[in-house]
Amino acid sequence: MRRLAAPTAVVLLVLAGSAGLSAQAPDAAGPVAPSPAAPSLAAPSLTAAPLAGDLRLDGVPDEAAWDAATPFTGLTQRDPDEGAAPTERTEIRVLLGGDAVYVGARLFEDDPTHVRALLTRRDAASESDRFTVQLDSRDDHRTAFLFEVNPRGVRRDGVVEADGSVDYSPDPVWEAAVRQDGAGWSVEMRIPFSQLRYNRGGESWGVQFTRFIQRRGEEDVFSFVPKRERSNVNRFGRLTGMAGLPGTRRAEAAPYVSGRGEYTHPGAGDPFRDGSDYFTSAGADVRVGVGGNLALDATINPDFGQVEVDPAIVNLSALETFFSEKRPFFLEGASLFNFAQVNAWNTAGYPPVFNSRRIGRPPQRDLGDEALAYHDEPAATRIPAALKLTGKTGHGWSIALLDAVTREEQGRFVDTTQGGVHQVPVEPLSNYLVARLRHESGDGNGAIGGVFTAVNRRLDDPVLAGQLRSSAYVGGVDFNRSWANQSWALDAFVTGGLVRGDTAAILRTQRSSARYFQRPDARRFSLDSTRTSLAGYNGVVALTKLSGRWLGSLVLQDKSPGYETNDVGFEAFTNRRALATDIGYAEYRPGRLFRNYQVHLFTTNEWDYDWNPITFDIGLTQTARFRNFWQATLTADLYPATMDDHLTRGGPLTRSPPGGMVNLQLTSDSRRHHTVGLGTMYFWSTAGAHTLTLTPSVTLNPGSNLQIALTPNLTFDREAAQYVQTEPDPSATATFGQRYVFASLRQTQVAFETRVSWTFSPTLSLQLYAQPLLSANEYRDYQELRAPKTYDFAVYGRDQGTIAPDGSGGFTVDPDGPGAAPAFAVADQSFNLRSLRANLVLRWEYRPGATLFLVWQQSRSDQADGVGDFDLGRDLGRLRTAPADNLLAVKLSYWLGL
Repeated sequence: MRRLAAPTAVVLLVLAGSAGLSAQAPDAAGPVAPSPAAPSLAAPSLTAAPLAGDLRLDGVPDEAAWDAATPFTGLTQRDPDEGAAPTERTEIRVLLGGDAVYVGARLFEDDPTHVRALLTRRDAASESDRFTVQLDSRDDHRTAFLFEVNPRGVRRDGVVEADGSVDYSPDPVWEAAVRQDGAGWSVEMRIPFSQLRYNRGGESWGVQFTRFIQRRGEEDVFSFVPKRERSNVNRFGRLTGMAGLPGTRRAEAAPYVSGRGEYTHPGAGDPFRDGSDYFTSAGADVRVGVGGNLALDATINPDFGQVEVDPAIVNLSALETFFSEKRPFFLEGASLFNFAQVNAWNTAGYPPVFNSRRIGRPPQRDLGDEALAYHDEPAATRIPAALKLTGKTGHGWSIALLDAVTREEQGRFVDTTQGGVHQVPVEPLSNYLVARLRHESGDGNGAIGGVFTAVNRRLDDPVLAGQLRSSAYVGGVDFNRSWANQSWALDAFVTGGLVRGDTAAILRTQRSSARYFQRPDARRFSLDSTRTSLAGYNGVVALTKLSGRWLGSLVLQDKSPGYETNDVGFEAFTNRRALATDIGYAEYRPGRLFRNYQVHLFTTNEWDYDWNPITFDIGLTQTARFRNFWQATLTADLYPATMDDHLTRGGPLTRSPPGGMVNLQLTSDSRRHHTVGLGTMYFWSTAGAHTLTLTPSVTLNPGSNLQIALTPNLTFDREAAQYVQTEPDPSATATFGQRYVFASLRQTQVAFETRVSWTFSPTLSLQLYAQPLLSANEYRDYQELRAPKTYDFAVYGRDQGTIAPDGSGGFTVDPDGPGAAPAFAVADQSFNLRSLRANLVLRWEYRPGATLFLVWQQSRSDQADGVGDFDLGRDLGRLRTAPADNLLAVKLSYWLGL
């Protein structure tokens, strides 16, 4: 077994040797207790005692009421010395009050000055000591509620999913108090029953307590499971004494008011903006308990303003950029909408059927694309009302239902030919429905469920009717089954989609980058201008070995050409059949060099529906954690030659030359006050393309309440053939009557992401995010594809034809020389982009559940066409003098528990 990992050890040792692998201080990991011969694997239990008397939540569980609870002291190390006794003593007690569960813990320290206690905002991950409680209050063996606190009283809370991941978006209203003293630190938690979901009459809940000692990287747990086995909610211990819990009335209301001022630089004579514009809004969110474990959320005129801006992206492909959700209403309970949970180690990727960023998106008719001198449209589509029903029943059913209505939005423009201000629809009145139903087995090892999404639009405007689909539906079922203590899993799902619209809208759907039905050499599909609907399906089946020393997975995938989910999902590619394999080996026991490591050999094969090979990837991934707590992941891929059905953007197939990629991620010891990391990726192909990306990172903690994270990113990209345009020419018979024009691309890009978090108390914080971006993109050697299924290009002016400046910043191309094929124009594609996006957020939770936000955002950009060279000093200077748009906003919310 050790010989299998020998290459990993050699490579990673060389990479991390300069990081001081052998320079670890003798006491860096702290004293280690002798490992017991056989730690008990039986699920432990702890009895919750009734609360008698009063408790003052001051962080010290010393009231007489705590004496009624029997303390638990038998935690077991899971890291770094698996199965060993903890290096420090911990006592845990649980009490049941009339409306809440109370958890008290005393966390002893031989030297209390060693307690690591950072002050951060709520839900932020920090390199602190911490105490965590996970409650499987539904006793479904699959999900749990998580409550965590560190020695400075910073709270973190979320929902533990069936796969062990945690959704930190919910913000339940609960209390925690801590105290540091000469014996270590202690904590008291009050978790109201109203913030939990449980089945009345049950005798016990699942529970897991975890203590993390930061300076040692030590994790001590209540219910110990060896690392070679899956340690999810189904392996929790038991919290007994839970019979006779009261029913709860769960009703909450969170009204808000907000206002913002936008200070911009409109063009001279713009009739719609004067540079200082002000907006106000008010609304409310209401949550009511329904039928025991279900919650109904209603929102009226919700505030969907994002606290953090999206990063700037230079996207030169035809594919849409995916941005993650950041709006609180959609984040709350988002995990219950998750569909198609596949546990495989390697897949060809599959699209989410629900992408909440589609709801309230920017209007899809862009008046700026219509060459209008002055125009004004809203930045986002307003949502007057939305409803969510989420939760789990006592019989294993989980329910998630969302219905949202978006308004018809109007845009205004000035008609420069006829005069006057005109108004047109830019987004239609729309309804979005997402429904998810899932049944989970009582032992937590199986589940079957379904999903249905529907989008319906009122398309009275002929322009919008030609752009957007009138209706879109997706339905599907998924299945999960695990056995042998969740060592093995069988996962499968299938979905079907149907979209309808007028012929122009469905023609746009067929021609979109997801499918390119206009491809002249396709056999299994073709463009049909008379269609008013399009349908397709997507299916996956996966068999996975999840735990143990030997790991692996086998995945089959099939996605038909007509499948479409982009109305409320996210779909990049259709027309794919795939086979993905993985075989891996894991070592969990510490050795002379590694604390643990994994090695995976994988392959990914994709074909289109004509059985052309599109992807062939052979790779090796090696992940290791060193004895000094540094971590490294090294991935190497080889790509044999295949076909590319997207390079010509709707034209014929081309050859994709063979190549390879190496990716290294290295991070330092997270127990230290300051950490560093390095991410690097190098890609090359035999056609001369190569890309180098460097992403170093530094996280500084100059004070216990101040954190600075710096993440620069440098990209050097050289593409042999970057698509430019398509020109019709009947004489180009080799390429189906079209000339496909490309250029070589030299891209140099520098981004510098900065995050600063300054926390004044567990409820008051100030956060700064800034991202300057400088991108230089130089296009050279304009050329055309010689023949399909090749990667052979003829450069204009060198291999064929002529190219000459046209006097207006572009070029005139005569592809076959004077007097032959007609000439055509090509704009100079080179450009420089300088961008800055920044925001500053003051967040104050002035009472439980009630928050004040003060937000400042700034964006500035400068784009120069026809340059393409990179000059750091010049580009920074242009960015510094570019006009800045500023936004100031305030939002005040209040929480009422009814």
